[in-house]
Amino acid sequence: MDNITLYYKTINEKMLQIIDEERENIEKASEIISESLKHEDNLLHVFGTGGHSTMSATEVFFRAGGLAQINPIFFSGVCLENGGRKAVIERVPGIAPMIMDAYTFKKGEVLIIVSQVGINSLTIDAAQYGKDNGLYVIGIESKELCATVPDDCVSRHPSGKNLHDIVDLTLDAKIPYGDSVIEIQDAMQKFGPISNILIFFLLNLLIIKTIEKLIKKGANPPIWKSGNIPGGDEANNIFLDKYTKLVKAL
Repeated sequence: MDNITLYYKTINEKMLQIIDEERENIEKASEIISESLKHEDNLLHVFGTGGHSTMSATEVFFRAGGLAQINPIFFSGVCLENGGRKAVIERVPGIAPMIMDAYTFKKGEVLIIVSQVGINSLTIDAAQYGKDNGLYVIGIESKELCATVPDDCVSRHPSGKNLHDIVDLTLDAKIPYGDSVIEIQDAMQKFGPISNILIFFLLNLLIIKTIEKLIKKGANPPIWKSGNIPGGDEANNIFLDKYTKLVKAL
C-alpha cells in the first residue's frame, strides 16, 4: 500500500472509530448544547487552547452551514501566525482567566475546550475557569495522548491533571501518540499528522446533531449561508444584526 492510500485509510478508520465509540457522547453533548441554544441569546463558546488546536474555534465560527450562536475565544498569543516559538505560552499557568475575563458567559451555557493533547496549562486553566463560572464544559482531546505523555513532561499543567479530569464530558478525537501516522525507512520520525482533520470532523458531527435536536425541539436555529452564493449576504445580515452584539469576534 502506498503512503497516500495508507494516510487516507488511517484517517477513515479513525473517523469510523469516532462514530462507533463516541456516538453516545456526541448525542449527550448535542442534547445539552441544544437545550442551551434553545434560548436565542445563549451562545456556544469554543476555545482551541494551543498551536494548531486554535483553528478549531475558527473552523466552526462564521462558517457557511454552521450555527450563528458560536462564540470563538481567540487568543493571538498561541496562534502560529504570530510566531511558532511563541506558542509555548500555552504552557504558562494563570493566563486563561485573563483571556476569558474579556468575554461574557452565562451560567448554563456550554464551553468546548479543544486541545489534542489536553495537558497544558492554558487548557487546564481554561476548563477550570469554565467550571468555576457555571458553564457546562466539554473537552475534546486524545485520551491516548493524555495517558502516554509522562507526568513530568514540561508541557503538563503543574497539577498534573488532564482535560478529562476537569470537564463535565469528554469527546475523544482518537489522535495517536505523536499525531503522525506515516513511517518509512530513513525518515527521522513519523510524519503525516491527522489531529486537525479528526478534531474538525468531531466538531462538525457535534454541530450537525445539535441542529437536528434544535429543530426537533421546535427551534429555528440560525445557520449561516455562504456569502459567495446569491442571497448569502442578505440572509446573513439578519444574524449579524442580532449576534454582533453578543459575539465578540463579529
